[in-house]
Amino acid sequence: MTVPASPPPLRIGVIGCGALGLVHAQRLSALPEVHVCAVSDPNPEAMRRVAEAVPPEKRGGQAQVETFADYRDLLRQSGLDAISINSPNRFHVEQLLASLERGLHVLCEKPLSMVPEEVSRVVEATRASGRVVAIAYQSRYRRDSRILRRALKSGQWGRVTSVSIFACEDWVTPCVGTWRHDPAVCPGGYFADANGHQLDLLFWLTGLQANWVRATMETRGTPVPIVTWGEARLIDSEAWETVRRAPQALANAPSAQGVPFSFMFVGDAHQWREEISIQTERADFVMRDTRLLWTDGSAPLGPFPESARDPEDLNRPDTPDGAFIAALRGGPPVVSPPDTVWPVLRFTLAALDSAANGGQPTSTR
Repeated sequence: MTVPASPPPLRIGVIGCGALGLVHAQRLSALPEVHVCAVSDPNPEAMRRVAEAVPPEKRGGQAQVETFADYRDLLRQSGLDAISINSPNRFHVEQLLASLERGLHVLCEKPLSMVPEEVSRVVEATRASGRVVAIAYQSRYRRDSRILRRALKSGQWGRVTSVSIFACEDWVTPCVGTWRHDPAVCPGGYFADANGHQLDLLFWLTGLQANWVRATMETRGTPVPIVTWGEARLIDSEAWETVRRAPQALANAPSAQGVPFSFMFVGDAHQWREEISIQTERADFVMRDTRLLWTDGSAPLGPFPESARDPEDLNRPDTPDGAFIAALRGGPPVVSPPDTVWPVLRFTLAALDSAANGGQPTSTR
């Protein structure tokens, strides 16, 4: 019997060797037939740390992972298949476009950009390139997230009637003196850099997006927003497009239309915690610290039943890295290509505008 040949190793380069660069280098090199061959960062010590974290047998046949202070020198190396971008946010678009120009697939950390025109450039470049580009919105790839999305889209539990999100962590202590506390590099602070995960998950789970946002922000002694809270109204994507083209469509009491959504993001807490609560007409669902709970009122809140879980949702990769590599090998397409960032970007920009204007409701259009 002929044994199928193993696929040739995929050769990956890592741009940006901070905490997330290390995470992605470790995740990627842990996957079968994936080699991390080169890394780039202006900080030599950061590069050394990431390069040494790659097992010797996963360095592409080299004794050492190659290091480059300038990412453009890394991209000139022959033989790479894909790039993982983990640099400060404002460099994502430049580096992603340069990678596509070299014919490489790209896994890029979020947020992609805070500038709509830049997002449009990336979307168009991705379509023209024929390459796989994934934004690392990791919450979409969690097993329980996939299960909840299928449940909500099944129609079995009725329409979504209300949503709330609470998320907290210590985003101050580890970020002091780093680019994350630099308004020029990370203008939205904790809200724009970290809370996109919860917002993206909400929009992906429900298929809704914000019509308007009312937000308040506090910097808590730092140069950037650390605590954000407020409310919004959510409508489906078709209705959002209708309103965008004809704002008068919601002229009759716009604040009374849509699904109510309340949110609180606390970046100066002393623990990480996340709770996304979604009420529907016939059940309540809670994503609590990545674990799916539910009740239809017949019993207390508890785990979603195994009998209601589709095997397809259980057997896919549960990290963006694994899903990215699977897509390169002909598996299911990634679920976070660049054009999926729009609902989070619109919400983020509207919330920042609202906070800057005293908490006035701000349209996402």
